[in-house]
Amino acid sequence: MGSFVANPRVTLNIVPRDQRLGLEDQRVLIVGQKLSGTAAAGLNRDVPRTDAEINELFGARSHLSLMCRAFRRVNKVTNLDVIALADNAGGTAGTAVIVGSGTATKAKTVYVSVVSATHNRYEVDVVIGETPATFMAKLAALIDEDTEAPFTYATSGTPVTTVTFTAANKGTLCNGWLLSVLDTYDRPANVPGLTFTLTGWTGGATNPSLSGLFDEVENTRYQGVVYPEAYTRSTLVNWIDARKNLDNNILDGRAFIYSVEAYADVKTSAISYNSSEVVVMTNEKNDLSYWKGPHIPEAPDAIAAKAAAARARRFEDGFSISDLVVTNEPRDQFGGMSKNSLPYFNTPILEVRQPLTGSGYTYEEQVELEGDGVTVIGYNRTNNAVIMGQVVTTWNNDAAGNLDDTWKWLEWRDTHGAIREYFVTNLRREFSQYRMTAGTAVPGYAIVDEAGVRAFLYELYDDLAAEVLTQAGRDARRYFEDNLVVTMRPDLRRVEVAADVPMVSQLGEIIGSVKFSFSPGTV
Repeated sequence: MGSFVANPRVTLNIVPRDQRLGLEDQRVLIVGQKLSGTAAAGLNRDVPRTDAEINELFGARSHLSLMCRAFRRVNKVTNLDVIALADNAGGTAGTAVIVGSGTATKAKTVYVSVVSATHNRYEVDVVIGETPATFMAKLAALIDEDTEAPFTYATSGTPVTTVTFTAANKGTLCNGWLLSVLDTYDRPANVPGLTFTLTGWTGGATNPSLSGLFDEVENTRYQGVVYPEAYTRSTLVNWIDARKNLDNNILDGRAFIYSVEAYADVKTSAISYNSSEVVVMTNEKNDLSYWKGPHIPEAPDAIAAKAAAARARRFEDGFSISDLVVTNEPRDQFGGMSKNSLPYFNTPILEVRQPLTGSGYTYEEQVELEGDGVTVIGYNRTNNAVIMGQVVTTWNNDAAGNLDDTWKWLEWRDTHGAIREYFVTNLRREFSQYRMTAGTAVPGYAIVDEAGVRAFLYELYDDLAAEVLTQAGRDARRYFEDNLVVTMRPDLRRVEVAADVPMVSQLGEIIGSVKFSFSPGTV
């Protein structure tokens, strides 16, 4: 085939533009127990967004559906996978009991909460002459309408005096659940003439086998993991710690557990984990005549799911997070990489009712728990929201046993991880097909020398400073330059880098003193 004559001969190839890569898309993993449903046991990827779809997969009353619904009510953006476990055939479902006695001599509205004071709260109007039998009948009718309750019930007595709740799933997961009988103002119900005796959730036994639990996700990155507080935690800790530093890969992430253990026990547990990848949350469990169970009136594993969902949404680039932050700064109203350094304290836990006023750990106990690697979640000063306190990991010391706060605060761990990931991702992209030299790079070829590596790392540092992860300013930049070691090893086809990165921190405390005077300007 002939061709036209065209001179000068010009050929210009089009190539991809130079650009930076951000952080990997968020993906969260939830571990929990299913019931009937269309999903098979094991790994299920990309959990849908609606309650109905979740219920169809795992069973509306299942522990796993409860956790997934809690996550999706806070975060419909982030990719979500689950490891669905079937009940252990030899397991036992736990129970909780309410026993009524007497006859009401005054009308009053009573609220019975089972597992969740938000989603399983039943309003019973007590009338004069109300007996346990008529009260339980009203309560049963309300529960019958709740198709997502993670429990069943049975009444007993002649006439009826008792209602027994039984967890829908077998195992110990229910032993820390809520049971309360309160009035309109979340005080003891105190119905004149009609009394209630509560037995909190207990008796759940024998969890599913966790052997090979994480085998199917060995090569999948999860920036967040929600793990049941009742499961053996060493299974989680061993798996997630091993993902922190890998050859030629980044798989690290943080796991969230809400624990209902007693004060001394939760401290001991956190110290034993000593993991920068695990966040254990808690507050004082109630054991009152009218309130049995968590300080926050919600299923513990649902609280953990909500915390992980809020954190993941903070990292979703361009999505609104105004309901998750208290700052009014415009660039902090939307998710993105910069939120790795934004404080977690004061983050609201959405869609939960208020704890009992005056309950919970004291300030001194909260500080001691934080020191041992336990995060406290509780009500704000006006008791109209539940918020995160100082969020810490369970990292307490190095392998030799020396006290070490390198990754004590979750923000420090997240920021450090984001800096590392940004460096790794963009170094890999920039030098994807390059020669190297211990001499001087020749322009126009894919070849790099020490100066070229340094210059690129300086650019990455500046990118991160613009995202408020590394420190901005001449002094900080000069410190990074002066302490950056780049060694060219062409004999090994290797560049060795040692970087000391000035990182931003968080304003978590202000201390000082205030004095007064009567005559300003005079001594």
